[in-house]
Amino acid sequence: MSKKNNNFFKLEMLFLKILSIRDCYGYEITHSIKELTNGKIDIKEGSMYPVLYKFEDLGYISSEKKLVGKRMTRIYYHLEPSGKAYLEGIYKEYKEMTSIIDTFMEEEHDLQ
Repeated sequence: MSKKNNNFFKLEMLFLKILSIRDCYGYEITHSIKELTNGKIDIKEGSMYPVLYKFEDLGYISSEKKLVGKRMTRIYYHLEPSGKAYLEGIYKEYKEMTSIIDTFMEEEHDLQ
């Protein structure tokens, strides 16, 4: 898995995890991730929206426009059951892969 794909894989998990807690609008998703990781993960909007659009196309999330104040509209995203199942699957794969890598890194290897 390339670095780009690995990071994308992690973004997917983080976005879906936030939406499993509550419905959120875009900025709220990235702000929550930044806050919950003590600033260690700071996702830019340019990285977020393609993932959200992909999830919506796949039926993992749905969106709803809500009027906030007199003129501002926000799009709130909601995790659908298929998105929850997808999150569980990719998280399981992630845990398996990190376990394999941890074991590999901690063992002594003889390549002779």
